[in-house]
Amino acid sequence: MGLFKDLLIGGAALKALKRSNRPVVLPPPTCSVVGLEHKGFGSTWKVTYIYNDRPNMKYNFTVNKSTKVRTSGRDKWHFQWS
Repeated sequence: MGLFKDLLIGGAALKALKRSNRPVVLPPPTCSVVGLEHKGFGSTWKVTYIYNDRPNMKYNFTVNKSTKVRTSGRDKWHFQWS
C-alpha cells in the first residue's frame, strides 16, 4: 500500500510541476486567446481562441514545449516557455 501511495503522490506532484510551467501565448492581431488548459502529465497545452471578427466561434489547437511558432494561413502565433 505504501508504494502505491508514494506513486500517487509523486504523480500528483509531477502534474503540479508541469502545470506551473505555462507558456506565454502571443496571438496574431486578428485573434484573442480565451482559454489555456493543461493536458495530461507532460507539457502539452490546449489553446482556445477566437477571431476578433467572429467572436461566437471558438477554435483550438495543442502545443508542447518544443513549439515556438505556429503558422496557420496568414496568422503567426509565438510561444515563450519559461
